[in-house]
Amino acid sequence: MPTVPERSHYQVLGVVPGATTQQIRDAHRQLARMLHPDRLSDASDAERRLAERRMREVNVAWTTLSDPARRADYDRQLRARATGPTGSSSTNGAASGGRGPGSSRGAGIDDTARNPANGWPVDDDPDDFYARLRAAQLDPDEPELAGWHYWLLRRGPIVAAVVIALFLFVVTAYAGGGGGVDDAASTTTDAARNCVRVTEGRTATRVSCQADNDGRIVTIVAAALDCPSGTSYVILDNDVTCVTDDPSIVGDTTTTLRD
Repeated sequence: MPTVPERSHYQVLGVVPGATTQQIRDAHRQLARMLHPDRLSDASDAERRLAERRMREVNVAWTTLSDPARRADYDRQLRARATGPTGSSSTNGAASGGRGPGSSRGAGIDDTARNPANGWPVDDDPDDFYARLRAAQLDPDEPELAGWHYWLLRRGPIVAAVVIALFLFVVTAYAGGGGGVDDAASTTTDAARNCVRVTEGRTATRVSCQADNDGRIVTIVAAALDCPSGTSYVILDNDVTCVTDDPSIVGDTTTTLRD
């Protein structure tokens, strides 16, 4: 005769020992849906392994309790264990849903979460379901995990990805803003050198407008006669360049900044 495990098939399915065949069938179907791989697509590897192990136990319990002859033999084993010299206290705990004074740690799903109409668990919160599912499987030397642990395990990577994305967005925006400041500073520096200093005759060199100069560059032309009114010409880098001291004269910036 096979040995009856510490946690009974009734506890595995989350039903009372006196449950009807229909209640057992409903409990099996609900657990099968909850433990189906399609519902565990976002679960961690540890959660999937736990669900697979739980599903194997659920199938074994269903195979035994769905057959009247096997169930009767199994119930006799439970009664024999209850009247044995070492099994009375633990089986009393099993018959009451694993919550009796002699029940071991993690024996069965808490009866307070059961539907009184059919006797199987009500699991509106998936994180709490996984926490109670693990509690039913815990060995005495394993640490307990609460519902928020499973929330963190299942959704922690998503939260971390969002935080990293926000960080990268802020860094990118800051770097882009800094580049604009550098470009503006470069343009300002170039503009500050849009003046000339005559070195010999009409030959001139480009200098900062903040230094001593002989005029501001207005435009570059093909011939000296093409310089606008109010300007004079110098030779700058072999180009005929029109310059002026009059701030009201606006130059051609396209040719002014030409190197």
